[in-house]
Amino acid sequence: MLRLSAFDSWYARLFSYQKETPELILRKKFFLVTNVVAIIVFSLVTLLACFLGLKNLAWHILLLLGFTLAQTILLIIIRKWSKWFVYTVFSTYILLIFCIIISLGGFASSAGLLMVAYFFLLTAQWMEDTRLLIFVGILYVAGVLVTGISFPWLQPDETLTGWKNNLFFAINFGWIGIVIALALHSTIVKGENDAKNRARQLQELDVLKSKLYANIAHEFRTPLTLIKGNAEIIGDEHEGEIAERADSIVRNSDKILFLVNQMLSLSKVEGGGVPVHYVRTDLIAFVRLIVDSFRDYAGMRKLELHYEPEFPALMMDIDTEKLEDSVSNLLSNAIKYTPEGGEIFVSLRFPGQSQAPGQLVEISIRDTGIGIPEDQMDKIFIRFYRIEDKGFPYREGTGIGLTLVREYLKMMKGTVRVTSTPGEGSEFVLTLPVTQNAPVIKEIPLRSASFPVDKQDYTHSGTIDHGGGLPRVLVIEDNKELTGYLKGLLGSEYNVLTADDGISGVEQALGHVPDIILCDVMMPGKDGYQVCTELKNDLRTNHIPIVMLTARADAGSRITGLECGADAYLTKPFDKKELMACLHQLYVQREKLRLKYQAKLYEPIPEEHYGIENTRFLNKVLEALEQNYRNERFRIEDLYRDLGISRVQLHRKLTALTGQPASNFIRSFRLHKARKLLLETEMNVSEVAHDVGFTDPNYFTRAFVREHGITPKEMRGSQV
Repeated sequence: MLRLSAFDSWYARLFSYQKETPELILRKKFFLVTNVVAIIVFSLVTLLACFLGLKNLAWHILLLLGFTLAQTILLIIIRKWSKWFVYTVFSTYILLIFCIIISLGGFASSAGLLMVAYFFLLTAQWMEDTRLLIFVGILYVAGVLVTGISFPWLQPDETLTGWKNNLFFAINFGWIGIVIALALHSTIVKGENDAKNRARQLQELDVLKSKLYANIAHEFRTPLTLIKGNAEIIGDEHEGEIAERADSIVRNSDKILFLVNQMLSLSKVEGGGVPVHYVRTDLIAFVRLIVDSFRDYAGMRKLELHYEPEFPALMMDIDTEKLEDSVSNLLSNAIKYTPEGGEIFVSLRFPGQSQAPGQLVEISIRDTGIGIPEDQMDKIFIRFYRIEDKGFPYREGTGIGLTLVREYLKMMKGTVRVTSTPGEGSEFVLTLPVTQNAPVIKEIPLRSASFPVDKQDYTHSGTIDHGGGLPRVLVIEDNKELTGYLKGLLGSEYNVLTADDGISGVEQALGHVPDIILCDVMMPGKDGYQVCTELKNDLRTNHIPIVMLTARADAGSRITGLECGADAYLTKPFDKKELMACLHQLYVQREKLRLKYQAKLYEPIPEEHYGIENTRFLNKVLEALEQNYRNERFRIEDLYRDLGISRVQLHRKLTALTGQPASNFIRSFRLHKARKLLLETEMNVSEVAHDVGFTDPNYFTRAFVREHGITPKEMRGSQV
């Protein structure tokens, strides 16, 4: 890029015209500089040739000088850089040079003019014009071939021999080499400037974008305040459906306000407008408060939330707001992406051995959820990024939360890292330096309701939201109108899942493990009989009552359905009261079966009592627990792997048969064993707790009281 102001002024006065692009200006400047250099060199070479008595060479160089002057003057007149002008100049130069070479007697006595022709080939490539490069290349190759073929008939210039020829070869080689070096330098400088300009433009665009969504977010706050305030007034003044709708408006207003606040926070962080406010407090107690604030949310999702610090207390400097937002973001995501019956573990540890200032402390949030696809791991901290994977369930969100976590940790001189295995869970680890320089505070300033909670979060995906306590019914029916009717009919008493063919019906049943299945007989993919047979022969779903719905009223069809394992058979058109009564009785019968299992919950069950397949399943569970309950590291994931089923299927199956999710069942089994040890051995409470897989005696005591209603010491004293 030529930066001389005098040259720029001269160029603007003589050669520029409107609508020139920067690339075109650069090409014209390079062309003009080359012409100026060529005019000077050709003039000097002509004078030198005359001085040495090389008249033939002088006339030929003078011809090139004249053409260079002519096309420079022509460019001043027309100013516009057109393709015909470029093609004409390049082709004329190539033809003139090769004619001169032939006239001088070939390459050996050409005074290095072949380098001038080669220079135009390089210039065509530098101009990034493919057609021009091909055109000039063809002319150059043709000139070389013609000159080479005609060599036997050429007569070398007798005056241009020896050192004279070598001298002019060196001159032409030198000035062409200098011009090529200038071209390369210009290209490099141009590339660097282009990269800087692109970076500057991207930065300006990013700043404008951040300001835009920050302004939009600010503008949302006043209308949201009015919407929420008026909805709360309406909810207080009315009851019933109006109050419920008003409550829905308030909840969704809170959700929008939360997203707006996230956008504002990110905008401030990226703009450098958020300072770090350190206070010294107990990190263990602070994180415990955050975890406790999520226990109800986790409980409604039927998840176990564990807090496991490796040390009792740690006084250190933290920014309470930023750390709370970071931990809350990760806990919210863990709960959101962990299926029912799963577990979430929050732990604090030192990667080293020392707790002294200057060391690092790690806060780990580990879940047993769905995990993160490996190809998405390096993208989840990118602003606004949402995972797009067919096997990854959709959840509401903006893609801002993890970006904020990363930025907050940077501000606190910490880091965040993630490890994940799809299908097994993820672990996010926050690493912070331990310092003790800030003022000490006694009360921990934890904000409440940092994350809006939607009731829809507590119901299973694909259901009609009627509350988390309703039984699930799966309707497998290819008639959409009938499916809609059944939704409306059953929606007040059941959470309704739907499938429109037999194949998806089996997939839904295996994936969701509903409480009852309504299945049509005639369907695409698989008919009702095939669906019933497959589900009744599968350990994961054989406990589910199945009601067959069909237009076939003959006895043979009913017998076929019952032989496939159907629990009931209703003929279309069916009476809605009959359907409701049938479903109710099947559900009641299953509850009675569950109570029977609970009566002998932790003892081997005779197969002939409650159905062979279900009894075998429970006995397998009991056998696995009997072998592993002493192992404090034995978790729910170990159990479902031993059984060869998924976490969700284990949770639903055990809940259906025993009334307890898998995590509760494991804990209850251990506490049942603890009760026997307290009554039948002389072991103390701590020894009993350790023997049944509890590492914390205090937690063991609390769990024992919840299970049996009395403390372990009281149990031993009762000798019941």
